[in-house]
Amino acid sequence: MGAACESLPGTNEIWPVTAGEFKNGMRRLAGAVCILTVQKSQVRAGLTATAVVSISAEPPRLMVCVNRGVFAHELIEVGGPLCVNVLGAENLDHARRFAGMVEGVQGDDRFLHGAWCEGEAGAQVLADALVTFECRVIDLLSASSHSMVMCEVVKVHTPNPGDTAEKSAQPLVYFDGRFASLGEL
Repeated sequence: MGAACESLPGTNEIWPVTAGEFKNGMRRLAGAVCILTVQKSQVRAGLTATAVVSISAEPPRLMVCVNRGVFAHELIEVGGPLCVNVLGAENLDHARRFAGMVEGVQGDDRFLHGAWCEGEAGAQVLADALVTFECRVIDLLSASSHSMVMCEVVKVHTPNPGDTAEKSAQPLVYFDGRFASLGEL
């Protein structure tokens, strides 16, 4: 048995973990950094997120998790647009801005820097993201403090082959409370 298992109690009883223990463990799960954008009427909002997963390729579906306490959540509605902008290392400033880490920048001011445009589905697309998934929200499921937002992917934007040489094409990840990028092994 491995060292981690040797330290486990010898009973079959299951104990719930504390929020602190859970957060400490989740800090060790690296996640791709994305900016989720939503728009309702003329109001737009966005947030930095790592809780983005593929559900299926046929039909193309994604799920994102959004804290119900953030303003962007108020704009999410079934049938409405949502865009997942997957960030590269060169998008670090955008990630910080949309995570609320830039003092004095909030709300719509987050969109003042960067090549943002309204996508075909209606949410904001970041032109220099590694990839963007324009989506239509198909369901919202309550999950404690968050909502699981099920999305139908209606458009995918990837860089043109010639653009790849100009970009580092290194994904931006979040691990152990900080941003990082990947290097080849």
